[in-house]
Amino acid sequence: MKKILFAIVIFCSLNAFAQSESTFSYTEFHEPKINVGYLILGNFDVTYEYLLNEESGVGVNLMVPFDDYVEWNINYNLTGYYRFYFGDNYADGFFGEVFANLNSVEDRIEVEGVRQDKDITDLALGFSGGYKLVSSGGVVLEVFLGGGRNLFSEYNSERNFDFVLRAGLNVGYRF
Repeated sequence: MKKILFAIVIFCSLNAFAQSESTFSYTEFHEPKINVGYLILGNFDVTYEYLLNEESGVGVNLMVPFDDYVEWNINYNLTGYYRFYFGDNYADGFFGEVFANLNSVEDRIEVEGVRQDKDITDLALGFSGGYKLVSSGGVVLEVFLGGGRNLFSEYNSERNFDFVLRAGLNVGYRF
């Protein structure tokens, strides 16, 4: 009887160990976010990020001004990015990113000897970095700063700016 009881105890304990070592599957890969810093200044700036794994994610960002509180001369910004996370948690902590930014601005340039306002569309490539906090409930808070340079416009030498700023204070939710 003792041998049977001993065998049952050993069998149950092995089964318990096998269950405790099961792999954890992380299923929260989506992060919609809004940039509250730009929202205060009159720009609608939203981001969607898809987490590829615990160390990286890809995302897309759209910024469109809706108020003339600050005169940005921006028609729109559409940004795609790849992020690499350095934190210990799943896609959390410090990060670095590379981005491509399709931007359209109204700028005052000289065309054939005459200064005039012109809509200019260009593509900028750049780098940025920041920090992301994710609560246990899924609330996301991130701050980031970076910049890039416009590459293709024929008017880059005459423009007021050819540098693209990428900055923000984003609040969102991970699900």
